[in-house]
Amino acid sequence: MPPGPQFAPPFTALTGVDRMFLEAAHGWRSGDYQKVVEILQRAHRLYPEHEKVLIELGFAHAMSYDFDAAEQCFEKAIRISPSKTDTLLAVGHQWRRVRHYEAAKNCFERILQQSQVPIITFLRLAEIYERQRCMEDAVEMVERALKLDGADGGALFTRAQIYRQMKQLDEAEKLLRSILVNSSYASLHLGAWYELGTILDQRGCYDEAMAAFLRAKTLAPAEAASAAKYATQLRTRQASLKQIQATISENMVQRWRTAGQSELQPSRKLAMLCGHARSGTTLLEYVLDSHPQITSADETFVFSNKAYFALCRSNSAPPPVLPTLDSISARNLRQIRTDYFRGMESFLGELIGERLLIDKNPGLTSDIPACVRFFPESKFLVALRDPRDVCLSCFMQPARMNPDSSSWLSLEGTIDNYASIMNFWLALKPLVGAAAIEVRYEDMVEDLEANARRVLGFLGFTWDERVLKFNEHTRNKIVRSPTYAEVSKPIYKGAVGRWRNYQRHLEPYQDKLAPLISAFGYE
Repeated sequence: MPPGPQFAPPFTALTGVDRMFLEAAHGWRSGDYQKVVEILQRAHRLYPEHEKVLIELGFAHAMSYDFDAAEQCFEKAIRISPSKTDTLLAVGHQWRRVRHYEAAKNCFERILQQSQVPIITFLRLAEIYERQRCMEDAVEMVERALKLDGADGGALFTRAQIYRQMKQLDEAEKLLRSILVNSSYASLHLGAWYELGTILDQRGCYDEAMAAFLRAKTLAPAEAASAAKYATQLRTRQASLKQIQATISENMVQRWRTAGQSELQPSRKLAMLCGHARSGTTLLEYVLDSHPQITSADETFVFSNKAYFALCRSNSAPPPVLPTLDSISARNLRQIRTDYFRGMESFLGELIGERLLIDKNPGLTSDIPACVRFFPESKFLVALRDPRDVCLSCFMQPARMNPDSSSWLSLEGTIDNYASIMNFWLALKPLVGAAAIEVRYEDMVEDLEANARRVLGFLGFTWDERVLKFNEHTRNKIVRSPTYAEVSKPIYKGAVGRWRNYQRHLEPYQDKLAPLISAFGYE
C-alpha cells in the first residue's frame, strides 16, 4: 500500500500537515505521483523540519523514477531526524519497495553502525545479500538476527530460504516444519507452505508438493480484501483486452508507425521483451544484456507511470484505449518519449547513449498497442514456453498480490488469465508483423548459441561470445526479477516438461489449454 494516512477522518476536521497528507493520499491511490510530489513539496516548504513529509516526498520522487531527487529528500530526512535508526529503516524500506536494492542496502548497512540494531535490519540485509549471491554475508546476517531472538519466526524463515538456495534441503525442511508447528502467524505459515512445496518439488515428491501449494492457497484469504480488489481490476483488464482485440486493425498500427517516422524524431533504439510471466523472459534478458551494445531494464513501472498515466491524467475513469491512443498529439507523444527514457536512465543509474534499451516486463504484452503508438520504431521480443509449464510455475509462486497474481490463487484462474494474455498476443501478432520475434524457452536451453545468434540478428547486432557467459555477467548486477537465483546459474534443462509431474492436476483444464498448446507448437 502506498504511504499516506491509514485512516480517513473528515477532511474538514483536518488541519495543517495532516490535511496535506490526506490530499496526497488521493494522488497515491490514483497513481498521480506528480500530484503527490507537488502537494508534498508545498508541505515541505511549510514544514521544513517534518521528516515524514520528506520521506513521503522522497518516495513519490522514487515512484516517478527521479532517484536523484528521492535521494536528496531521504538524506535530508535522515539528517534532521532525532532517531537515525528509525528513519534509516523507513528509507531503506522505501528504496526496497521500488526495488532499488543498492540504495536499500546502503541504508540498512548504516543502521549496523548504530548502538541499537532492530532485528528486521539483519533480515532485510540477508535478503539483499542472498539476491546478490553473497551467501556467506546473508548467513551472517541471519545468525546475528537469531542471536538477538532465537525464536523469531521471520529470522527462522529467512534462514530456511537461504538453506534452500544453498541446496541444504534437509535443514530447510526441518526449519519450515518447525515454523508451521510453533508459529501462530498466518503470513509465516503462508510463506512456509510455499517454501516447503518448492523443496518437495525439488525432491521429486510431487503429490506432497502440490498438497503444500494448495495448503498455501487456503491461507491466502487472509488477504481477501486486496485479492478481491485485484480480481476486479483483472476482470476489467481482461474485458479491455477483448475489446482491443475486436477493434484494433492493421491499418491503425501501420498509420501509427508511418506517422511516427516523421513526427517522433530522433528515433530511439528500443526493444520490448514481453510474453507471459515464467516464460523465460529473465533468461533471455540477461543473455542479451551481456552484449556490450545492449542494456536492459528489469520489470520497471516506467512505461505505465510515464506513458499511460499521461493519457488518463484528466479523466475520472480510464478512457477507451484505442481512441485515446489514436488522438494523442505529436507534442504529447514526444514528451512521453522524453520522460520515459529519462526515467529509464534514472532507474539504470547511467546514460543509455547509443546502446539498445531492452525494456523487459511480461506486463508489456497487454501494452503492445501503446508501445507501438509511443515508440513506433520499437521491436518486440516475445518469450514463449510450454503453456502447461508456464501456468504450473505461476501457480507455485508466492508472489505479492496484484491483478495478475490474484489469478494464481487457483489453477483454473491461472490458466484463464494465461489464455487472456496469450490470446491477445496471437491477435496482435499479424499486426506487428516483422517487428516481432518469438523466442521459445525450450530452444534457448537446448541450443543457447544458435538462438542467441538468431535474436541478435533480428535486433541488428553482430555476434559476441560474452552472451554465452550471461550467468557470470549477472554476478555484477542485482537481478530484480523473482527468478534472480535461477538466472545466475548456467543453462539447465530441469524446468523443461516439468508439467508432466503434475499432469493429473492439469487434466481438468486441458480443453482451455489445448488451443494455445497447438498455436505455440507444443503438441
